[in-house]
Amino acid sequence: MLKRTYGVVMLGVSAAVLTACGQSATETVYTQFEAAAEEEHAFEEQQEPLQQAEQEEAALYEELIKLDMEAFDQIVSLSDQALESVQARADMLEQEKQGIEDGYSEFEGALAEFEDIEDSSVRELAESVETAMSERYESYQVLYDHYKESLALDEEIYTMLKEEELDAETLTEQVEATNAKYDEVVDATNTFNENTDAYNEAKKAFYDASDLEVRYEE
Repeated sequence: MLKRTYGVVMLGVSAAVLTACGQSATETVYTQFEAAAEEEHAFEEQQEPLQQAEQEEAALYEELIKLDMEAFDQIVSLSDQALESVQARADMLEQEKQGIEDGYSEFEGALAEFEDIEDSSVRELAESVETAMSERYESYQVLYDHYKESLALDEEIYTMLKEEELDAETLTEQVEATNAKYDEVVDATNTFNENTDAYNEAKKAFYDASDLEVRYEE
């Protein structure tokens, strides 16, 4: 059976609202951090439709494997629908990645301000945010690569199913390879989510230690 266990990649970056101004450098860093979160909305917006597409595609696959060759025309039709779903998910993935890239680019704009933060302990916390964000960004690249590879494998399966002389052993091998890739996607998703949590915690610690007065939105 083809597994569908991606889950939803949750961004979860806490939004902070400035209510009082502090040091110029600290305020500028805050502004850049929050601008980065704003840029990632394109990433967040893809999560629900991507999960919905995965669920619908899984239902198509379950319907496909119940059919025998006497219903070959229906197999072809359902496979074509599944292939359209794969392409739709590929498009969503690229939009998701663009959100991550835009956010990271905005985040990098804060780095030049770190050296102007007068309090060394606050500066170190800002640097911890940079480390956490870098690890998060790198883990997303791994997730993106695995997910993109899984899309290619899905496409191969649905294309195979349209072959009237398809060998069952060949299909089984392809399904096993695809399931192994899904496992890598799940692992990469978990790592990315853990790094997102670490980034959120590092950012909050920086805000709390700075002379900025912030309140957090759930």
